[in-house]
Parts: sequence; structure tokens; C-alpha cells
Amino acid sequence: MKPRTQLRYLSIALFALWGRAGAEDLPPFVVPSSLLGRPAVARPLPAPVEASAPRPAAGPVTPAATPPKRVSAAVPAASPARKPAPAAAPAKPAKTGTTLISGDKVVARQDVDAFAEGSAVLTRDATRVEADKLQYFELTDEVEATGNVRMTRGTDEMTGPHARIKVQEQVGTFDSPSYAISRPPRPPQPGQLPLLPGQAVPLRQQPLTGHGSADKLDLEGENQFRFFNATWTSCKPDRPDWYLKAKELQLDYDSEVGDATGGTLVFKGVPLVYMPWADFPLGESRKSGVLSPTFGTSNKVGFDLTVPYYFNIAPNYDDTLTARYMGRRGLQMRNELRYITPTRRGTTYLEYMPEDQVEKRSRYAGSVRHDEVFGNGWAGNINFSGVSDPLYFIDLSSRLALTSQVNLLRQGSLSYSGGGWWTATGMLQAFQTLQDPNGATVTQPYKRLPQLTLNANRPELPGGTTFLLNSEFVAFSHPTLDEGRRTTFYPQLALPLQTSAFYVTPKIGVHATRYDLDRRTSTGENTVTRSVPIVSVDSGVSFERDTSFGGRDYIHTLEPRVYYLYVPYRDQSMIPNFDSGSYDFNLAQIFAENIFTGGDRIANANQVTTAVQTRLIDPATGAETVRAALGPRFYFEEQRVFLDYKNKNGVATRSGKQPDMLAAASGTIAPKTQLDTAWQYNTQESWTERFNVGVRYQPAYARALGVSWRYRRNYSSDPASPNGFRDIDLTGQWPLWGNWYGVGRYNRNLRDHRLTQGIAGVEYNAGCWVFRGVVQHLTTSATDVNRSFFFQLEFNGAGSLGSSPLNVLRRGVPGYGKINDGSNPFSSDDAF
Repeated sequence: MKPRTQLRYLSIALFALWGRAGAEDLPPFVVPSSLLGRPAVARPLPAPVEASAPRPAAGPVTPAATPPKRVSAAVPAASPARKPAPAAAPAKPAKTGTTLISGDKVVARQDVDAFAEGSAVLTRDATRVEADKLQYFELTDEVEATGNVRMTRGTDEMTGPHARIKVQEQVGTFDSPSYAISRPPRPPQPGQLPLLPGQAVPLRQQPLTGHGSADKLDLEGENQFRFFNATWTSCKPDRPDWYLKAKELQLDYDSEVGDATGGTLVFKGVPLVYMPWADFPLGESRKSGVLSPTFGTSNKVGFDLTVPYYFNIAPNYDDTLTARYMGRRGLQMRNELRYITPTRRGTTYLEYMPEDQVEKRSRYAGSVRHDEVFGNGWAGNINFSGVSDPLYFIDLSSRLALTSQVNLLRQGSLSYSGGGWWTATGMLQAFQTLQDPNGATVTQPYKRLPQLTLNANRPELPGGTTFLLNSEFVAFSHPTLDEGRRTTFYPQLALPLQTSAFYVTPKIGVHATRYDLDRRTSTGENTVTRSVPIVSVDSGVSFERDTSFGGRDYIHTLEPRVYYLYVPYRDQSMIPNFDSGSYDFNLAQIFAENIFTGGDRIANANQVTTAVQTRLIDPATGAETVRAALGPRFYFEEQRVFLDYKNKNGVATRSGKQPDMLAAASGTIAPKTQLDTAWQYNTQESWTERFNVGVRYQPAYARALGVSWRYRRNYSSDPASPNGFRDIDLTGQWPLWGNWYGVGRYNRNLRDHRLTQGIAGVEYNAGCWVFRGVVQHLTTSATDVNRSFFFQLEFNGAGSLGSSPLNVLRRGVPGYGKINDGSNPFSSDDAF
């Protein structure tokens, strides 16, 4: 093992508290457009920084008399011979590569050297060296400066008592320097979201800046610096709250990586971490190495320490190997591979725990996601996930999206597109069901082994008609319920009639289905057929006018729509329900042909749906300021088709002809204040079926307050049925005082009187470092909760310590903004 490698492992084993970036925020997986088969977009070069204007070149250099008069000499680079310029010649801008030397006293020997004393200055292009004394050696292109030396090159600056440097090659030494190095920011990526009001330029678009001091500096070429007994920080010079102190420090601004040997991280004068060896980012370039370890605690796993190692395999491939130690449960290893090419992309991960000290057994989880385009119309997909046991995510994860999962998808598909108007697909699909022993019973979905589909959409046929076809063959498999094979053939013919102001689209089709069944839990024939004609007419008109409101000009629209649907009744009580469910009743679904999903239930219908939508549109940007819609549906016959004919309890069924009313509104109701609400009202029973309302106030970046309330009527006689709910959700991020911010979420189930998710935390932005402390309460099952604590110190430009709560905050607090991508932390505007 190489010594350098040994130091890397020693750093991980002993300290494991330092790295390049947040463990939850991997390096950006950005791939050059050339690797994706697209032309590369030229990136503008940063504008050159002008050096100080050189003093005019004078005539022949002579010793100065008393009192001294300032003189200068011009030395063209690599010139074999020079003639002194006439004394009366006017000053001209120096040519590229010309060396200018000035001082109170200047002595020069042609083609040998030049000596300047008293406010001596040497300039060439963007390089400028100032000192009490300096001597330039023309043959070796070296300058030796003594006394109050100050060298600038572009945006870099070094000061010290003595330096000897090769000017063009930027190679040499600097004694006892103080330095400040800066590089211009990267331009925004194409398609990047615009900045929000009050948001400053994000860190990734700010200049790369660092400064410090050292006993010695070796210049090793442009953008290459090696310091000895040095310090480095991204803080302002007058506020060095933290700095890295190292015996040897190398800064490589070509690869944007710094290497420190024998280093110590000092924060507020207190040494926090000793590092035999560490590297840290000077920008966003991806590089193999140890990412910032994270640590935290929760009631499920105890002390939680994660140490990731990042492998930058290629611009379009990377891999992350992570070791996670949980005080209560033991050691877990995880590996994640990501890749993207012009024809394929995917992510694969596997995590394994040899022995869970609580469960007394090994545990694992894994996922494979792969999409590929084979060419000539062929494409494929794999999406496979699995865990060792149903409680895996509940015990080991703090993410609501994972702890709430009950079925893990296992699917593979192959498709072919022919002629651009038809597509054939073959798919195999199964699930792993995660049944919580202490939770409600979860029904395992049917497997599709296989599913074959053929869909077509052929427009512009004779007479302006359009032909559509949806067809399918699927074999449903289940360990305990009825099984069967379903064949569906649904041809349709439509006649779109459209102008710029209105449209009318009549459509007719026949939905034909055949079932070949293997009954286990029901009785009846094993072969069942169903044929249902479906007729509809969809029409709409759009009106516009110019208007003004609140002193602003708008385009006001009025868009009525009428939809008629007729589907005759067919008895489907003898057909098992393999994959049908109920659609949510909303303004999009009321214009659908069926109130049920899947293919096992086709609801009878003789109804007219009417709706009117109105909008206020900003004519300059096209953005919607206000949208409102109202849509009743009128029934001419009662509902006679149900999901479950044996047990209708818990299912919203319509028993009369009275219309349901839908209403929705969204828009800006006050400056920086957004409203979003929807309402479903049952006119027959005179009650509200569903209602939700939400208001969010976001005046600037990292300032957001929100409140929402949701209600759905419970149709079950069991009050614990999941069909109904009532909950309230309060979220917010706001400056408290000084540079302190508060952030939180309170999501409570009012029906069960339980806290679903609670987040409470504070953040502090000191300019070059940020502190975050967050506590999370997460209900993972009917009888269990997960409580986690996140603590993080983020050092701008040099990674972080602790466990990052950023992903939790972004997922749980709408409008959350990372405070060190926001306004100036020292601005008085941040005060509450």
C-alpha cells in the first residue's frame, strides 16, 4: 500500500469527520453534452482582469541623482537586442510580453539584468511585482524582490518580505507570504432556474476565494500553489472564524481541489479535527475521495455515523461506497452506481448489514433502475427493488417517502414503436408487499406475468377522422385470490372539429373484453365476455379580453366546456377485480370516460359535465396570476357498477341523480401570497365530500410561511378506516434575529389526534460558515415513531461536519431556501 493511501485510510479510521462535500449532497452528476450526443454549448470565458497601468517607458536608464526622480525601463521579452527609445517619444501601451520596470532608482544592463530600488515595480501583462528593491534577470526571466513584496496576477495577491519568481512560468518561491486567491465563478447552466426575489448568487456561482498565510510558498506554475506551515480559509480576512492549518497545503485550481497534510481544523480558536491527510473542494469539480462524514442520532438506530467514499470513474459514471455505523444496530455497507450515456441511464444500489444487533439477523435492501434505447424503435426498462423484511425502512430510514411504502415495484418492459403512430409493449410486473405486523392489513397486488399492449393513434384519416386503439392481454397471478387472463380490444373513431375559438369532438368506440378465469374465492363461469359501446361529445369555447386590475394590465379569459358521455349498463358482478380502483373526483377526472381505473370495471353513464374556467394572464410573461373553475356534473341515471359488489362499505357510491359540484381556485391573493383551494360538494346529501385549502406567503428567498387544511369524508362505519381524513399542515422558514433563522413543520392528523411529521430547527449564517440544528418526529406506523436529531457545521468551500438536514428540510418545508445561497448575512434586512 502506498504511503499516501495509508494516510487516507488512517484519516478515515481515526477521525472520519472531514471531507469534501455533504454526505447527503453528492457531487453534481452533470454530464458534458458531447457525451449525450448533443452539440456542446460554448461557455464564455471570464473577462480578463486588467493589471495596473504601466508607467511610461523612459529613455536610457541612468543612475538617479539626489533628490531621486522616478525612472523606468521597458524590457521586451525574449528580445535579442534593444535600442533605447528617444526621450521625447510619447508613451504607448506596452505590447504583450513586454516587461516594464520602474522605481526611484533604476539601473539596467542590456540583455543581462535590471535593478530597481525605492517603490520598485515590475509589470508584464497581468503580472505585477512591487517591492522596496527588485532585480530582474533577463536571461532566466526571473525577478528577485526584497522588502514589502506584493505580487498580483489577475485576482491573486501575495505579500511578504522576499520572493524569487520566474515571471512567465509562474515558478518560484515566496518567503512568509500572506495570500488571497480568487477564481471567477462558473456561468449558470442551461435551463437553470432563475433566482428568487432576495436570493443572492448561489455559492456554486460565486467566485472561488481563499486566503491565509504560510512560512513558505512554492509557485509550481499557473494555478498551482504549494504552502508550508500554512493556513487557509474562505472567510473574510477580518473575520477568520474557521481556518485549516496544515504542515503542507497544495491548492490546484485546475482541478479545483486542495490537499492538506498534517492538518487541523480550527473553529473559533478551538481545534476541532486533526487530519493526517485530507482533500477539500475549491469548486464543484468531481473528484474521487472521502466525502464529508455525517453523524447524528435517533431513537431507532442510536448514534449514527456515515462515511462515504466517492469514485469519479468517468464524466458519465460514478460510484459511492458508504460505511454506516449505528450504535444500536451495528455496521452497514452501501454501494451506489450511477451512469448515463446517449442510449442508457440508470442507478443501482445495494446496502447490507451483516447482523442487526436488535433483530439478531442480517438485513439488506437494493434497487436497480435502468432505461435503454436500443435503436430502430426498440426501448427497454428495468425497475427492481427489494428489502430483507417489511420493517426495514421503518427501522433504518428517516424519510417519509420510504417509511410509508407498502409495495416495492419489480418490473421489466420492452417496447417497439412502429411508424410513429403505434406502439407495442411487453411487460413483467410483480411487487414485494411490506406488511407491518402492527399496522393495517395490506392486500398484495396481482402480478402481471406477462402484460402485452398494442396502442395506436392514427390522425388525419379520410374525412378528418382520427383512429385510436387500446388493446391488451394480461395474465394476473396471485397466491391466494382468483387468477385469470384478460384480453381487451378497444377501437375508437373521433372527428375533431376545431378553430382558434372553439372545438367539438364527437367520439364512438366499443370496449370488448374476454376473461379466462381460475376461480378460488368466487363462483361463476370461467369464461366471461363483456362488450360496452362508449359514446361521447366534448366541446369548448375560449373568450379573451384585455382588462386591468390593481393598476396592472391582464388578459382575461372565459373558457366554458361541455362534455356528454353515454355508456350503457353491463352486469360485471361475476368479474373479479384484478386492477380497478376509484379515480379521485377532480376537475381533470370529470371529463374522463370512466370513474374507475384499470380494466375490470366500466361504469354506466348517461351524464353531462359542464365547467367554466376563468384566468388572469400577465401579457408580458404569459404567467397565470389567478385561475378559478366551477364544474357540476348532471346525472340522468343512477350508478349501477361498483368495485366490490359484496361489500360497498367504505366506497363512495352515487345512489341518485343529483349533481356533484366541483370548485377550485388558485392565484396571488395579496403581494407574495398564494392561495390554492378545491371543494367537492354533494348536492343530493347536502354535505362536503372533499375540501382542501392552502395559503403560502413567500416575500423573499428563505422566507416562507404556509398553512393548509385537508378534509375527506369517511364512508366507512369504522372510524379508523383510511378512506377519510382530516389534517392540518403548518410550515415555515423565517429570520428570527441577527443571522438566526427558524424552520419547522407541524403536520397533524386531526382524526387520530396524532402528529404525522414534526420538524423544528434553527440555522445560523455567519457568511463563511453555517450552523444547522434540526429535530424530526416521524410517524412510521400505527404504533411506532422515529425521532432524529441533525447537527451540521458547513464550512463554505471546505465541506461540513455533522449530519445534513437539507434533504429533510427541502422535502418537508415548501419554499425552503438554503440560507448560504441567500441574501447578505450581514444585512440589516435579515432582522425579524
